Amino acid sequence: MLAFILGIWLWDHYFGEPEGYAPGTEEIALVKIDRDLRLADAMSGDPEWLRWIVGVDEAAVVRGNSLTALEKLAADGSMSVAGLEAYAILKAEHEGAPMREVLAETMQGRATTDFAEVSRSLAGHGGSWWDARRVAELENELTPVTEWRSGFEADSRQLRGRAILARSWVWLLGLAGVAFIPRTLKLLAIGLRARPRGYSAAWPLPLGIMVFLVSTLAWIGFTLTLDIGISTLPGLHPLAGILLDSAARLLPALIALGLLFRRPSHAMRVLGLGPSLAPKTILGMFSLLMILDLLLRSIIGGGDPTEPGGGLSPGESGLWGLAFAVVSACLLAPLAEEILYRGVLFRSLWVRLGVLPAALLSSAVFATLHFYDGYGLASVGLFGFSCALLYAATGSLTCCIALHLLYNSAIILPEWWIYHGALG
Repeated sequence: MLAFILGIWLWDHYFGEPEGYAPGTEEIALVKIDRDLRLADAMSGDPEWLRWIVGVDEAAVVRGNSLTALEKLAADGSMSVAGLEAYAILKAEHEGAPMREVLAETMQGRATTDFAEVSRSLAGHGGSWWDARRVAELENELTPVTEWRSGFEADSRQLRGRAILARSWVWLLGLAGVAFIPRTLKLLAIGLRARPRGYSAAWPLPLGIMVFLVSTLAWIGFTLTLDIGISTLPGLHPLAGILLDSAARLLPALIALGLLFRRPSHAMRVLGLGPSLAPKTILGMFSLLMILDLLLRSIIGGGDPTEPGGGLSPGESGLWGLAFAVVSACLLAPLAEEILYRGVLFRSLWVRLGVLPAALLSSAVFATLHFYDGYGLASVGLFGFSCALLYAATGSLTCCIALHLLYNSAIILPEWWIYHGALG
């Protein structure tokens, strides 16, 4: 019955009627598009290898992807006046069409942003890429109230430097781990032949599955209730949001541990939650995952670059947003998810099916419950499979948590610094 309920919920999510974009999608999409366009222009003179490391396409490609993203928002009925103005200026620039004509056709009488206000905003390290294009187009006819180019260009250079630094440290970590890949592969080979021991080896498979399903359904119910509650409480302090999200993150793991163990010390011992770490193995796994991800991208692509927002969250803006991202995605998600997916689900399947089938099944469930499409599902599934093998090889859930923390941080922290950090 529990599996049936979860299956209905998953079916509705993946195959049900689309609900449209969530509130705030246009806002974060415009932020991402602005930063992507600035980066593409700022790095247009850089060598191709550097742009590849940073993950920046050519300016024409970025403009085309950005137009498509805005068109998706417009088709969904989610476009504001500010979004229409950005779309018109971007379209004129991309197609080489007269900006005045495209703006007039797109806006259809709606007021555009005041020219003087735009130039002041750009000079004060505000504004956007399309604001700069509009002022540059019209400054032969209208005189800006202040010199705006120096501020805008300084912000673009700052963003370029940020992106290079943010993405370079991830590559350096990956390169540092290359030396440890051989020993990591040997350890994983040992893990493929490992057998569960102790209390967890005596878990009946139905018990482990039931605990996992109860914990997951409790998480779904709590999260849905939380979303409804937050939507009715405008102006909620960011700290309260962090605490509520933390409760939602930890709830399934705490339920699972409470159902399986009488004391916290039992859970620590059985699941391998001790203080011991294997930094070389973790670095080797991280490097191996980076290589596998590159292969995955070359085979199926690296996600849809035209998806509005690109997976960014409006809740991660500003310093409170950084705190939210670090606590939620970098600290609590690795802890809670490794306990539930590797400590409970994988171990329960491992007892009955063996390492490889258990790793495949648990990683498939892990990916499915993350609600990505295409590349995202494959990437998350590959990560979950790797963590399951690492757990079988080391018997240490702490190693898996540390790898998960490093993996998430390598995505979240550069993303925040590039897209959410204030310029100027």
